[in-house]
Amino acid sequence: MRDIRTYIITHLSKCFGVCVLILSGLMAQGQTCASPASLCAEDAPTTDEFPLSVPVSFGCMDVENSYVYSFTTNNNAANTGNVILTVDSINCPGQTDVDTLYAMLVLPPQSGLGDPCDQSQWTQIGNCASDTLAISIETPDLDANTTYFFIVGSDQPSNQMDCQWQVAVDGPAVDINGCCDDQISLGEAAQLSAIGGDTPPGYSWEPPSYLDNISSDTPLAYPEETITYIVTGEVGGCEVTDFVTIFVGPPITTYNTFTPNGDGVNDTWEINGISQFGNCQVNVYDRWGQLVFKSLGYATPWDGTNRGKFLPMGTYYWVIELNSLDVNIPPLTGYVAIIH
Repeated sequence: MRDIRTYIITHLSKCFGVCVLILSGLMAQGQTCASPASLCAEDAPTTDEFPLSVPVSFGCMDVENSYVYSFTTNNNAANTGNVILTVDSINCPGQTDVDTLYAMLVLPPQSGLGDPCDQSQWTQIGNCASDTLAISIETPDLDANTTYFFIVGSDQPSNQMDCQWQVAVDGPAVDINGCCDDQISLGEAAQLSAIGGDTPPGYSWEPPSYLDNISSDTPLAYPEETITYIVTGEVGGCEVTDFVTIFVGPPITTYNTFTPNGDGVNDTWEINGISQFGNCQVNVYDRWGQLVFKSLGYATPWDGTNRGKFLPMGTYYWVIELNSLDVNIPPLTGYVAIIH
């Protein structure tokens, strides 16, 4: 889907006086419920330090030491989606054996609706998990524009603690949705859209080529070639991106034979898509370069005649200038054969 950043938390464990936690990849202000580390799907790596947290006794978790992260879901109320939370590369050597890490996701009271640190007001989301090597929690669909706590804990005594692991979050609930990959003909417009992001700041689209508004959530694109757009937005203050590709095909398609014999089948030269180019000019030449047919617009398809007389069987060469008002389309050329 996209490049998932990995968040590495390393606890320096000798605990001579004060134990500290180092975070690589998290914009962390702390690790408690009052000041959780912010967990983003696409954060640039950073490093920070803060002291150990407090015990947690809630649901399936009863631990002496807990580390609290938070993330906020997108604004796509119709289809928020879920997340996958992973705790990898667990390395927690104990005094007698490898120690276990525990993890769970909870819904705390939202801002202004209660104390986020009051565990009696928490709601557990999905299952708890524990392991000595790796943990993965795939949640059910989450609520839109909602802050959740992801809690990792250990029973190691603080004065013996020696533990490190990696944390990541991914999934549609922490992403925006750019829509939609499409295939159009040259000269047509493609409707783009983005949903799920914070407003403000809204969205930005790159590259700006062929777009009517690079800051809109619903820009129109008039591409002259196949192009991939990158849309950037924010979810819960985290910058995220998505991709939309518009495949641009030829503006018209022509048949390379027709049979003007009056039987009512394939009697004229049909050009698919030409009707959208009312200012087009169609010229047809014989093999000596003599003009045998000319039309401004193509309301009446060519019937294989020149000045009212049927032309002999053979190959003829055409040049079509579409004269589009929306995109720059060079003259198109090709051949068509008359068969009697």
